[in-house]
Amino acid sequence: MGIRIFDFSDGFTSSTAPANEGVPDTIKFASYVDDAAYVTANGAAENSDTYYNTTTNKVRIYENGAWVENASFNA
Repeated sequence: MGIRIFDFSDGFTSSTAPANEGVPDTIKFASYVDDAAYVTANGAAENSDTYYNTTTNKVRIYENGAWVENASFNA
């Protein structure tokens, strides 16, 4: 499945889907039971650090000093 790119500069005349640019079919995250286990294994967390929480079954992202489950990703 490719990503549809709209080119506003061509007046919307292009209808060609872009070639697959190597976007993976799956994304794999390191898995930990909680935030503390992540920090123990990796040291202090920094913005955009990401892991899969096996207790809550959710992806956690470290953003602005806190772990969140729904965050903007500004690497």
